[in-house]
Amino acid sequence: MSKRKEVALAAGVSEATVSHVINGTKYVSPELTMRVRKAIEEKGYRLNQAARCLATNRSGHLALIVNNLKNPRYAEVAEAMQEEARAKGYIVSTIDINLFNFTEDAVFDLISRNVDGLFLATYIDSMEPAIKRACEGGIKVISGNPEFGHILDVSYRKAIVDMVKCLAELGHERIAFLSGYSTKESKHTKYGDFCEALRVQGLPLIRELIVEGEPPYIADLDAGYHSMKELLGRTRDFTAVFAVNDLVAIGAMKALREQGLRIPEDISVVGCDDIQFASYMEPALATIRIPKGEMGMLATDMLYDILNGNTCEDTVLTAAFQTGASIAKHPA
Repeated sequence: MSKRKEVALAAGVSEATVSHVINGTKYVSPELTMRVRKAIEEKGYRLNQAARCLATNRSGHLALIVNNLKNPRYAEVAEAMQEEARAKGYIVSTIDINLFNFTEDAVFDLISRNVDGLFLATYIDSMEPAIKRACEGGIKVISGNPEFGHILDVSYRKAIVDMVKCLAELGHERIAFLSGYSTKESKHTKYGDFCEALRVQGLPLIRELIVEGEPPYIADLDAGYHSMKELLGRTRDFTAVFAVNDLVAIGAMKALREQGLRIPEDISVVGCDDIQFASYMEPALATIRIPKGEMGMLATDMLYDILNGNTCEDTVLTAAFQTGASIAKHPA
């Protein structure tokens, strides 16, 4: 008796159903899918991946595109994405655009390696030609940009409005922003949301307090440190700072301390992403929490559905402001 038939008998389904679950060639209810997967595990059935690829004309290979492998935010997304992918018989490669040199030629290399789908966990406008080429080459894409296919994104607006409101209620009126990227980037929604939050609170947007990122836009500890040094070289007439991510915020805190400024007694600091390190900082970093694990899981599920011709809903997750000891009342 073949292994596949043993699996079918153990699960109480047909061999065709087992085949559909394995290859994703037809919708199978979650209940039956779970029974088949359990039987596969119990019977020690191992897929012939080469045969599966030939049968489906797919590689079972997905890619996660990030812009800084050192950012723990992406590690959490990748972990969840890989765990979900493993359950579906896929593998995930994580690609740093700054190391990979994300050009049209590089995307052609991805196509030639039969990558089935991409999740863009980051985006800058210069990536557009390469992503369009990936779509033309048959790679399925999910991102925060509707031009490339289905949407999986995070909305920061409410969280940033809540953050600025909290700072305003603490008496802060001159709030700096360490951008990490160019504020001209079409998908730099944090900057747009920050401007809107200031307007809602009746606070001024002060250009002198906006520090632009520099190409290749690696928003890390060094970027935060040097951005704060640049800001302090311009002016010290601010009492709070919002950083594009937690790494930038932590780098900025180092620069502030070197100048003898206390956190939060002199300057309040807020980051974004809620990486694990944030709560271990001294003082604990106020930040904006994003559902990183949920994002990784959804990325895999959405790509799996698209690749298998199933319905796929666009999804926008919501971030939330999380207060911390790095913010305090405006210094008298």
